Amino acid sequence: MTFHFAYFGGDWHDFHTLCLKSCKMRSGATKIVVHCSLDGSGAAWEAAKAIPSIEWRPVTVDWSINGHPVTDHHVMSDYYRLQVLLAEGGFFCDTDFVFLKAFNPLRHYPAVIGVQCKQKMKLACGLMGAVEGSTFIKAYLDSYTGWSFDEEPWTFANVVPWRLSQQYAVHVIPRSAFYPVAWSNKTFWQGQSISMKNSYAIHLWEVHHPDLSVDVLNRTCLAAEIAKITGEPVKPSVVKVREGILSFD
Repeated sequence: MTFHFAYFGGDWHDFHTLCLKSCKMRSGATKIVVHCSLDGSGAAWEAAKAIPSIEWRPVTVDWSINGHPVTDHHVMSDYYRLQVLLAEGGFFCDTDFVFLKAFNPLRHYPAVIGVQCKQKMKLACGLMGAVEGSTFIKAYLDSYTGWSFDEEPWTFANVVPWRLSQQYAVHVIPRSAFYPVAWSNKTFWQGQSISMKNSYAIHLWEVHHPDLSVDVLNRTCLAAEIAKITGEPVKPSVVKVREGILSFD
């Protein structure tokens, strides 16, 4: 029940801090490790560093794959997580999740990964779990042999794990477990409710939402869950009357 995260650069936002808080409170983690190649800055970073009992592990990352320089920290994180899972085991997660309940039922599998889109035969590597030395993780890491920028990086994040799941020991769980909000979903961000009863965590697709923040999330059906995690009251909706038109924030 060790949960790993990585920070290799970019802005650290308040929803990243929320991710760590929710993991500590909800996941059942016995240990949380944030692998850092550098220090962040700002109020949200300081709030994250103030969360007790989190290991902030300084790491040196080789920013290359098969001799090809890597500039995208998302790509590097995908590759790095496989190295960590193979060596240490545990769960490795992106920092744009909100955790909802304990992962204990998932700890007994040799490897765990969630569906992103069944129709398109895609799994998502944003949150994976595995035992140390997992054959699935080893094969996934080996699949990068020959990787170059001539190939679409999302192929390795989504398509490759689906193919490998047909050959190696891994438990594939439904989309509702980690990805109940599809990356193309628009109504969720407008406040529409979603079913979370089968969800261990919810991925927020940070890469597709550059304006993402806790305030934005408080306009969604996650507001009540966020209030429980942060200990802050749910902010009431504000009704504005302007030129005879009602609008709701």
